[in-house]
Formats: sequence, structure tokens, C-alpha cells
Amino acid sequence: MKKLVLSFLFVLLLGVLFACSSNEPYEEDPTDNQTILTDAVPQRKMIYTVNSSYDVTNILESVDTLKDLLAADEWFDYESIRSNSARFTVRVKTERLDAFTDALKANFQVRDFVKEGKDVSLQYLDKTAKITSINLQITRLQNLYASASLSEMITINTQMANLEVELMKLQGELNVFDSLIEYSEVHITLYGSTIVTRSPFINRFGNGFLNGFRAVFSVLDAIGIVIANLIPFALVFGPIGLGIHFGYKKYQVRKKLKKEKIEAAKPKGE
Repeated sequence: MKKLVLSFLFVLLLGVLFACSSNEPYEEDPTDNQTILTDAVPQRKMIYTVNSSYDVTNILESVDTLKDLLAADEWFDYESIRSNSARFTVRVKTERLDAFTDALKANFQVRDFVKEGKDVSLQYLDKTAKITSINLQITRLQNLYASASLSEMITINTQMANLEVELMKLQGELNVFDSLIEYSEVHITLYGSTIVTRSPFINRFGNGFLNGFRAVFSVLDAIGIVIANLIPFALVFGPIGLGIHFGYKKYQVRKKLKKEKIEAAKPKGE
């Protein structure tokens, strides 16, 4: 009887332990449903363009400073230098674009600054996929060429020629993308200013006021130049004109006197 009770208690204990273990929450292995990416995520293909203008006190010295900021493998696409302004289009490596623009801001007083980025990742991937597809087609045609008949060879050569033309076109477009992605386009305008402060508004207001005076003096200068150009003509043609004028007046006087003499010589009855 005692053995029967012990056996019953043992079975009851096992049942309790089993029930407790079945109520514990199931923890899922995080690796069971994990998706493994075998291919690397494609890098973004960005084309950056910067439009900026700056106030400087000395144009020529600022141009020299700008040239010193360029690396050996960077260059000017466009350059125009005038007495009071200078415009440039610069090609700068994209990897150091921010460092270059920061250097511009440190050396010159910013008037305007705009940085634009264009994402061409989809276009780039599309052209890359097309190039891969065309290369596969060319490989298949080359394999077929070995066992093709004469007429088939002609057809295969025509198809391969068309594919190679398309391939060259796509590769050229891809090369343009690569160049624009690697080198950013920076448009820079330097304005020679007498007043250069940390406030763009004060710079524009003060320089606008001074430019107004410069415009007045420019007009007076232009008038002076016109007068100076007219003086030689006045010296040459002035006496001639005066001689013609007085000669004509003298002729009119003589003509009038002659007419009066004729009138006086006529009989009074006529």
C-alpha cells in the first residue's frame, strides 16, 4: 500500500513539472527568420552643383587665393575676370567638395550659397544592367558564330554590330555619369566691394550706395570722352563752317544792295 501511494505521488509530481514547463513562453531563435543579403547595397550615385557668390576687397588677390584652394587634379572650366568682378566654373573632386566650400566661406564673405544634389542612381543602374545584358547577347552570338552557316554568319555579324554600337553609346553615357559624380561643378562669383562686413545686407546696401556715385562719375566720364572726341572735329570743321556762314551772309548783303540799286535806277513812273 505504501509503495502504491509513493508511486501515485511520483506520477503526480511529474505531471506538475510537465505542466509548468509547457507554460513557459517560447523564445524564437532570431536567426530562424533572418534574411541574409548576399549582395551589397548599391552606393548612391549623386551629382552635386554649387552656385555661390562672395564679397571681396581685392579681386586679383582673391583670384590668387581661389586658385591656391584647388588641388592638382582640379581645374577651371570657365574663367572671366573684370575690374570689379570675376566669375568661375570650377571642377572639384566630390570627396572634398565640403572642405573646398568651407575654405571659400573662410576666405571670402558669403553673399549667396546654394548646393544642389541630383540622385542618378536609378539611371546609372539601368544603364549598367543594359550593358551587362548586351555583353551577354554578344557572347551568345559569338558562340553561335562558330557553328553557323554563311547566311547565319552575316545575320550574326549584323546583330553584333548593332549591339556594339548600342554598347558604345551606353558606355559613353556611363562615363559622363562617372565624371559628373567624381567631380562636382562649382560656380563662383567674386564681387569687388569697398565695404565688406559679416552682414550681407550691409554689404549690398553700402556697396549699392557707392556704386550709385560710381555710376554718376561714369556718366560724367563718358560725357567728357565724347566732348574730347568732338574737339578735333570742331577745330577742323568749325572754321570752315564759320567761313561758309559769313560768306553766305555777305553774299545775301551784296545781293540785297544790288537789288536796291536796280530799284533806285528805275524811272519813277514805271
